[in-house]
Amino acid sequence: MRKFGIIGLFILALTSLNGFGQEKDVFFSQYWVNGLALNPAYAGSREVFTLTTLYQKKWTGVDGSPVNYTFSAHTPMKNEKVALGLFIMNQSYGVTSNTQVHFDYAYRFNVGNGKLSLGLKGAVSFIKEDLAKLMDGLDDPTDPVFSAVDENYIQPDFGFGAYFYNPKYFIGFSIPNMMNYRLDTVSYKYAPTVSPELYSYTLTAGIIIGKSKVFKWRPSFLLVYNMGYESIRYDINSNFIFFNDFLWVGASYRSGGHYPSPVLVGNIELHLSKQFMLGYSYDYNMGSINNALNGTHEIVLRYEFGFTVNASDPRYF
Repeated sequence: MRKFGIIGLFILALTSLNGFGQEKDVFFSQYWVNGLALNPAYAGSREVFTLTTLYQKKWTGVDGSPVNYTFSAHTPMKNEKVALGLFIMNQSYGVTSNTQVHFDYAYRFNVGNGKLSLGLKGAVSFIKEDLAKLMDGLDDPTDPVFSAVDENYIQPDFGFGAYFYNPKYFIGFSIPNMMNYRLDTVSYKYAPTVSPELYSYTLTAGIIIGKSKVFKWRPSFLLVYNMGYESIRYDINSNFIFFNDFLWVGASYRSGGHYPSPVLVGNIELHLSKQFMLGYSYDYNMGSINNALNGTHEIVLRYEFGFTVNASDPRYF
């Protein structure tokens, strides 16, 4: 187990040093709940003041594997055309700790029986790298790759998105992160770059099928295309809703994309009241890599104010 931990820690360190800044494209299995992580236009779409918190532990078989905490708050304003959102995420993986703060603004139009929302995101990441964790066992502990990189730095970012929704279905498109940071191997500083080739173009959609209080079906999908990796990652989910919306049971298939293997996901949600929801998912990495990485656990809590509005017009997205 320690062997896998050392290998995983080293891979994560190389990812942060040779990639473009940090692991910005964090994949959440319950993406339909954590909407602000993907699209700023999601702000206000629940039509009430909504608080959501999520915990994710990746690759439980690897020491130093990613742990993500998120908190989001979003609400429509008195002027219902405007909605605001706040999204905070703390990541820790390998030698890196990264706290991201997003502020979201959405402007909404009535279109037919739904709403079209256009959103903008302004964000900043506060990053700390403790490269001393990698010094043990190095042939050359004075290697500048490990000693000259800034240990603390700040990375601004911005993004935009569009989101259409009504009580029956939704569709959204976004570019969550439009600023990337490349490591200059001469100065060992991160230099900002804005390049469409490095963007993750994100498309989501879902629909609710059925009107019975006993059973409904809600399929959805997430598609992410990245030209830099020359990869397409897709996530196909199917949720079955029982007992007057109390119990949601679902499963997903996620393609590997630029990751080494596809993933199977199982999820369950308990809607304990019109205001409070508890969700859990487990990711199973397919193939032999699962022997090293094991699975990923994700727990999400959501609380909504103004439940009388939610009760008269329940939302499934």
